[in-house]
Amino acid sequence: MTSRTSQPKKPKRSRRHQPEKASRKIKDSATRFLWRRPFRDLTVAELMAGTSLSRPAFYQYFSDLHELIELLLRDVEVVMHQTANPWITGEGEPIAALRKSLGGVVQTCVEHGPIIRAVSEAAPLDKRLERAWAAFMGTWDDAVEARIRAQQRDGLIPRLNARRIAHALNALDAAVLIAEFGRRPQGNPRAVLDTLHRIWVGTLYGQSPGKLALERSGRTRRS
Repeated sequence: MTSRTSQPKKPKRSRRHQPEKASRKIKDSATRFLWRRPFRDLTVAELMAGTSLSRPAFYQYFSDLHELIELLLRDVEVVMHQTANPWITGEGEPIAALRKSLGGVVQTCVEHGPIIRAVSEAAPLDKRLERAWAAFMGTWDDAVEARIRAQQRDGLIPRLNARRIAHALNALDAAVLIAEFGRRPQGNPRAVLDTLHRIWVGTLYGQSPGKLALERSGRTRRS
């Protein structure tokens, strides 16, 4: 006979959790799922099976799966905007600040790429996520447009339609970052950063980053 002690034990589900820790466990389970499969395949049962929580516990923290994915996207947005601060807020030399900001955005997508991919892919067939995606991209269009206009006033960026350029650059970034970091295996972060930086600098300042840096260095020495 097999003794009770030799039988494999099922993992115990804790009945009491601190709200922040519990919701974090659910979010982490969702992120792990989205690395492998699209949002349309996600169910509460499968989501909660990846945690130590009971299935009904999901509804203590989220009204539905849409609210969960919207909050995940909002979390990513907060981190991404923080990392983009150097250029967005006009800190230091513009070309270096732009590279630092784009580097932060790239790194955020390396870590959270499947969340952005999931919302972007689901948006065309899901009105609620379509609104969430439009709001997410809209905040970037607003921020980039504002920085372009500020640097136009400073004479750093030539006259152009700031809103259209901001929208085009952000849409390009989203497409590249989702393709490179939305699934595994992921792309090379340094190569992606180099590409995006060159495109942004060429579009906004009219030259490649290296040539522009050399010209500015020469002007500094002459002055």
